Amino acid sequence: MANDKLHGYNPDPSKEIEENRLDSFNPSEFRKGMDYELTTIGCSRLAESTPDERRVATEKVLKNLKEHGGYYSGLIQFEGGMNHGSKITEKSFKKWLESFMPGDPGTGMVEVDKEIKTDKMTELKEAIKAEVKSILSEVKGKEAEKINKADAQKEKDDDKASTTTAKGKTKKLASLEKEIAKLEIEKTKLKDSQKAPLQKYKDGKMSSSEYSTATKDSVERIKDIIARLGEIENEKEEITLAEKMGRREVAKTMMEKDTHMEILNIIKEAGVNLREGADGIKMYYEIAKTSYQEGFMAGVNKN
Repeated sequence: MANDKLHGYNPDPSKEIEENRLDSFNPSEFRKGMDYELTTIGCSRLAESTPDERRVATEKVLKNLKEHGGYYSGLIQFEGGMNHGSKITEKSFKKWLESFMPGDPGTGMVEVDKEIKTDKMTELKEAIKAEVKSILSEVKGKEAEKINKADAQKEKDDDKASTTTAKGKTKKLASLEKEIAKLEIEKTKLKDSQKAPLQKYKDGKMSSSEYSTATKDSVERIKDIIARLGEIENEKEEITLAEKMGRREVAKTMMEKDTHMEILNIIKEAGVNLREGADGIKMYYEIAKTSYQEGFMAGVNKN
C-alpha cells in the first residue's frame, strides 16, 4: 500500500480493496493532478495540506485519471489556450479532450487495429495533402501552359521556315490550293442548300423572315468561306513575292561585269540614249536587270 508521502497519495481505505489503485496510472500524471487539485482548494504546497484535503484530492484525481489517463496534462494545456502553436477554440474541455487526446479512458492509449476518427493529426495530414495536390496541380497547369505556348511558337516558326525554301514554298502553295478546292466545294453545297427555300419564297409559300431564318447558317458560313479565300489569296501573293525577291537576290550575286554591260546594250538597242546620264537610264536599267534575274532563276529552277 502506498503511503501518504507518495505525491500526497491518501486514498479512501474502503476503496483500496484488492490493490493499490495508483499502480493503474502514470505516477507523473497523478502528481500533476494532486498539485492541480490542492492548488484549486488553496494549498500552494503539498506539505501545507491536511490529510483530509489530500484524501479528497486523491479520490478526485483517481476518478479523473480513470476517465482519461492524460486528464491533467490535457486540462493544463486547455487552460493555457494553446495546442502546439495553434489557439484552442473549443469551449468545452471534455470535448477538446476527446478530439485532441483520444484513447481508452484511463490509459490514453488506442488499440493497434482501432481507427481514431477524431484524430486532428489525421485531419491536418489530409489538409496538407490537399494543399500539396493543389500546388502541384497549379504548377502542372503553368508548365502545360508553357509547353503549349512553346509548341505554338515552334509551329509558327516551322510554318515560317517552310516558306523560306523553294521546296517549302511549293509545299505551302499546294496546301493552300487544296484548301481553296475544299472551301469551293463546301460553298457550292451551301448555295445548293439555299435553292429549295428560295423556290418556296418565290412561290409565296415562305415569308422573307422565314427564308432568312432557313438560310441564316448557310449565309454566315458562306461569308466566312469568302473571307478565308481572300486571306488565302493574300498568303499566296506573299509567298510568290517572297520567292521572286529571293530569286532576284540570288541572281544579283551571280551578275558579273559582262552581264551588266549586256544589260546596257539591251537598253541601248531598245532606243534608250545612254548619254542621258545615270539618272536618265536608271529606271530602264532596273527593269532590264529584273527581267534578267527572273529569266535566269527560271532557267535554274527548270534545270
